[in-house]
This record gives sequence, structure tokens and C-alpha cells, in this order.
Amino acid sequence: MFAKIIRWGGITITALLTLVALLILNLIGLSQRALPDYDGKATVNGVTAPVDIVRDEYAIPHIFAQSDADAAYALGYAHAQDRLWQMELFRRVVQGRLSEIFGAPALPADRVIRTLDMYGHADRSLDDLSPELRSMLDAYARGVNTYIEASDRPLPPEFQMLWHEPEPWQPADSVGLVKLLAAGLSGNAFSEILRTRLMEVLSDEELETFDPPYDTDSKPAIRDMARLYRTLGLERILAAIPDTGPPGASNNWVVDGTWTKSGKPLLANDPHLGMLAPSIWYAAHMSADGANIIGVTIPGIPSIILGRNDYIAWGFTNTGPDTQDLVIEEANPDAPSQYRTPQGWQDFTTREETIRVRLGEDETLTIRETRNGPVLDALADTVDDVVKDGHVVALRWTALTSEDTTIEAGYRFTKARSVTEFFEATRLHVSPMQSMVVADTEGNIGMIAPARVPLRGEAHSTGGLLPASGATAADEWQGLVPHAGLPQIINPAHGYIATANNKIIPDDFLYYISSSWDAPYRANRIEEMIEAKRDHDVASFEAILADNKSQMAEKLTPYFTSVEPETDQMAEAQNLLRNWDARMERDASQPLIFHAALRRLHASLYADELGELADSASRRRETFILNALSGSDPTAAKWCDDRLTPEPEHCTDVVRKALAAGLNDLNALYGTDMSTWRWGKAHPVINNHLPFGFVPVLRDIFNIERESAGGPYTVNRGQTGSSTDRPFANVHAAGYRAVFDFNDLDNSVFIISTGQSGNPTSPWYDTFATLWADGEHVPMITERSQIEANAIGTLRLMPGTDL
Repeated sequence: MFAKIIRWGGITITALLTLVALLILNLIGLSQRALPDYDGKATVNGVTAPVDIVRDEYAIPHIFAQSDADAAYALGYAHAQDRLWQMELFRRVVQGRLSEIFGAPALPADRVIRTLDMYGHADRSLDDLSPELRSMLDAYARGVNTYIEASDRPLPPEFQMLWHEPEPWQPADSVGLVKLLAAGLSGNAFSEILRTRLMEVLSDEELETFDPPYDTDSKPAIRDMARLYRTLGLERILAAIPDTGPPGASNNWVVDGTWTKSGKPLLANDPHLGMLAPSIWYAAHMSADGANIIGVTIPGIPSIILGRNDYIAWGFTNTGPDTQDLVIEEANPDAPSQYRTPQGWQDFTTREETIRVRLGEDETLTIRETRNGPVLDALADTVDDVVKDGHVVALRWTALTSEDTTIEAGYRFTKARSVTEFFEATRLHVSPMQSMVVADTEGNIGMIAPARVPLRGEAHSTGGLLPASGATAADEWQGLVPHAGLPQIINPAHGYIATANNKIIPDDFLYYISSSWDAPYRANRIEEMIEAKRDHDVASFEAILADNKSQMAEKLTPYFTSVEPETDQMAEAQNLLRNWDARMERDASQPLIFHAALRRLHASLYADELGELADSASRRRETFILNALSGSDPTAAKWCDDRLTPEPEHCTDVVRKALAAGLNDLNALYGTDMSTWRWGKAHPVINNHLPFGFVPVLRDIFNIERESAGGPYTVNRGQTGSSTDRPFANVHAAGYRAVFDFNDLDNSVFIISTGQSGNPTSPWYDTFATLWADGEHVPMITERSQIEANAIGTLRLMPGTDL
């Protein structure tokens, strides 16, 4: 009997494997047939004059047109050729329509987005855009739709595998993607939730050292607010609202001519986001009537997001402002359709949204809004219990506006001819707040962090650190920080500006911007390398972008090497760490030992105090850890003692146990021979495809991986993830890097982390992946003759009869 079972089992497995192989071969065939043509001529309705799309050796489109609108049309056409699935997926996210493709599992995400009405705000914002930009948005949409309708190629493989066809692209889709970017780079509401929940388990003194709210002594009495939330039962809804993860990080810096070999400015930028296949970024060059713009776009948006024109270059990092408030609204016990305001009871406004669900029943949401914003019913499974208590939670966020001109600001950045013109264009930037560095051909440099940032009054009960009361006048926003009051500087006396999500304002800054600044390790290292020489050039800026030295590791490693070893392996590991220069190099074992021990140290120090909150509270705790181990934290003894054990522990015990546990983790993952441990192998950058990068049979086809250097605290940043089987993988890094040389702008360089194409069978799907991992770049050329010298094709779009 067992032999028969085994035989039939073998036949079944063989049949399944054969089926899988056939499916993969079919997928490859479908993908190859969907590859676009980069060469030839096409007569199209939508351009006013011939437009050439010249594809260079990397398949980057160089668009030569007679007008901005025609260039936007061609960019839409090129985006559709290469990234149509990515565009479709992202717009479905911002529309709250993922369930139409993926069914019921996508409902939670759709409920949230529909509650926020992000796409509705985007659609209504079209009325506030200039005629010039509206013309570009319309032309771009025509370009996308022309390719979809006229192409004789099958749709990209994702459409075919999911039996889905795209709808025509709309101008509001492009504005919606800007909203989506703002959502991905904003998240202080989740900090409010975490801080509220931390107050449930930590004393005032412990909270002050673990999560210090301000850099000054001026702090609200937040402990009283915790008691209020507990009385109302609101900790249940706050606990149920999921954390969406860390917002984007980044580096940028700019120097004037006093720091360069040429006497002209240099500027560098590398925004850090989740790593996707294909990259969220798409390189492009647009030349309209002889004016050049080159850099990176986001497919779906008809303009260069980061890059340069013939006069200026610019780069962004995320500022991390406090632009969101959770607001506790009190419902009227006698009239549940009302909520309390400082002026009395007011009716909730309501709207209905119907979510269509593939292979399931449609769902209708009734969404309530207050004067502060949407009520977050969709974010909490326990909302009925909270309603019984008579209170709900609304979100107030500066990005939830139907007068959002952020995309207009981006368009005007591309037209600016000086630092001051760029600054003027930032008046239209709403969200997300970015620390923007800029330089111009006249030798000027500057930095400004524009956005709509709320003003909270002196009497505000929480100062933006915790959920506020919707019934209290003192907790209302008092307006917005004026543009002149935002962080900004032009031509500083020391000749350079660097930002890396660190604090960019002095302690006595007039306005409150944020309490969520990143640790200064990356910014300090950038400044250290800038000040190391006075003759910088493109190569030296590339070296800074690729720098793998961790100032955090430099400070923390001595604690691991100073404890008494428990085993011979621990002693060997300590010797390796003593002879380490704190560089996170791919071929080194020390970065792996360090991060394994650090991972365990996080848990050892505060897991007993925080319980289930430990994982979500682990971000940005580097300063806390160093303060605890150095003794500068007066509560260090409490943190180092494990309150779950009867015997008291000291900080040396915690460090020793963390190192021992980290080594055990590495033994289990990579074997006991430390000579075979390599950071690069354990820390590959994983560019995940959405959605097939998470499907075991398909991930090897769709995902793009390369061994990578760097770590969470290096300029060449590589944030590790939370996977149990690959805990040190690089999942959040610089998907785009660039250096701009004002001695000769065509000497500038850039790179993205994958390739231009979104089709896994394309030769240009992973073109840049190895170059990116090696810290290399490709030329950022706008001269047509140089581009055509190595071009792989030119597609000419000829005007038809119907515009």
C-alpha cells in the first residue's frame, strides 16, 4: 500500500511540476510577445508635429519634440510601452479598486483609501492647475491610451495572468499618483498611536528616555491624555489601526564652487524607498523646442520628478513633518448622527462608496466625515465597541485637500532657471514635505523644505504628539506655517548643505515642524566626507554615495567587544569586530555579526517592558540604545534588567546575551564556519515585484536581487527587513542615485536599481541592477548626436488627422 501511495504521490508531484513548467514556459512566451517595438514609425492622433523617441543603449527614452504637450504625449507612450502594469497597479491603489483585480484579500486596503477619498481629492484638484499643465496631463493620457489601443502586441504578462484589461488613462490618475506618494512619505499619525500605547506600559521617566518628544524642555502633559484615552476605551481602536511601516528616507547634498575642483557647484541625491521590480523610478529625457529636462519620472506622471534642466538641478529627501493629527470626536448620545465641536453639536457628513469585489459580493461603505477629516471606521475592527463608548477617531491631514497643486509645483521646478525661481515654485507644493536642495548655473545653492505644515497653538493639549480632542477649541489648527517661515537657506557661508532626514532646523526655530527626525549618522558622515577635501568632482561625490562606513556601528561595537566571551566562537567574533573599520562591505563577516547582535540587543533591552509593542517600537532607537549602554540614561539599569526574571541583570549581561544569541542565529542560518559568513550574501537588495514577487513559483522570474553593501546607518543605506528566514535582506534603499556637475551638466550621472522595462523577459528589465549594486552610474546626456551614437532604436510618432 505504501509503495502504491509513494508511486501515485510521485506521479502527482511529477504532474504538478510538469504543469508548473508549462505555465512558466507559457508565461515566458506571453511576456516575450508583449515586448514593445523601440524602432520604426507610427502615425498617431495626439501630436501636433513629429516626435522622436530615441532609445539609448540602456533603453532610456530621449524625447525630441516641438512642444511640452507633444513631449508629454511621447512620455505617456513610452511609459505605457515599458511600465503599463505598474501604472495600472498604482492607480488602482489610489482609486481604492484593488479588489476588482485581487478579490476580497484587497478589501482592507480599498476601504482605507476610499475612506480618505484620495482619488476624489485628486480629481477635484484638476480645477486648480494651470492651462499649460492641464494640456500636458491631457496629452500624456492620450499618449498612454494610444499605445494601449493601437499596439498589436499582447498586454504585459501580469494583465494576461490575472485576466484583466486596463481602462483608459485619465488626467486625475496622474494627480492621484502624487497623492499616493504623499501617503507613502507621511505617517506621523502612526507615531501618535504608538506613543499613546507606549504610555500604557511605560512610566513617565521611561517614556521620556525611550521616546523623547522634543529637543527642548517644553512638552505637553501627555500622561493625562493617556488616562483620558483609557477612560474612553480608545486604546482599542488605536491598537487596531495598522502601522504602514517607515516613511521614505534619503540623502542629498550640494556644494558651491569653493568646494570643487572646477569652481562650479556639485549636487547629489539618492531618495530611499521600498525596493520594487521594476523600480518606482523610470529614467527619461525630454527636449521640447530645444529645452532639456532629464532625470527620473514616476510612470503615470508626465514630468521629471528629480533631475535637471539646462539651468538648475534639484534633489529631495523626506523631511518627516508633523502634518497629521488623529482627532478624538465625541458623538452625541441623543443623536448619533452628530458630534461635538467647540461651537456645539454638528452633523457628520456622509457618503457611500461601493467597492466591486472580484469573485465576491460588492461591498458598500458608509463613510462619515467631521470638519477635521474622515472618520477611520475602516481602519479598526473594533469600531463598534468604540462607538458604544460614544467616541470615534478622525484623521486631519494637510494632504487631504481638493486644492492640491503639488503636481503644478513639480512642473514649475522643471521650468525654473535659478535657485530663487525654484524657491518661488515651491509655494505651490502641498505634500509630501521634502528637504529640497537646488543649484543653478550662476553658482548659487540652496535648500528649502516646502509643504503645508499646521500651526498648533500654545494651548494645544498634545502639541501634535498624541491624538487631540475635536471638541476643544485649543486643539484646533491655527492655520499653516507661512512659506517664509519654512526651513530654507540660500548660499550659506560655509558653502555646502546636506540633509539625510536629520533635524534641519535649530533648537530655537520659530515654528514646530517635527519630532520625528532621523538620527544624524548619515548626515554627519556626509559632512565629514565633504570637509575632507576642497577639490570635489563627480567621482568624489559618487564615492560619498557609495560610502559604507557606519558611525552607529563605530560607536556601538566597543560594547560587544568589551564583554567577557562565553565561547571560543564568541571570542573569535570579538576579535573580528576589534579589527573592523565599521564598513558594511559585501565580502566582510563583521557587518553580519554586528547586525545579528544588534537585532538581539533591541529585543533584550525593551521587549520585557513593551511586550507586543516591541517590534513596532524598534525603529529609530539607536540613540536610546547608546544612552542606555553608556550610562548617560538615568534609567539604564531598569532597561538592562529583565523584569521577567527573578535575578537582576546588568547592561554587560544584556550585551553578552545579545552577542551570544546573534551568533546562534547566524549559526542556524549560515552554518558555524565564520569564514563563510558574508554580509553581501545575507544582505541582498530585493527588488520585489507586485504582486508576483511574493508567489514562490514566480518570484525567481519577477524579482531582481543582487548582493549589496551598506546598512541602515550608512550613506549607502540598506534598511534590513523583518523576515525570519532572511532577516538582513536589504528592502529599503536608494532606488535612484545621481550626481550633477555644473562644470558640464552633460557630465552628470545617474542610475536606478533595476531597468527601464517592467517585462521580466526584456533585456532591459534588470539592466542597471549590477551597476547599481557596485555603486556605478551611467551618463546623463542630452546631446542628441551622442545619444544616437549608441542608440538601440528610434520611434518616430507622426501626427494624424484627429487631435
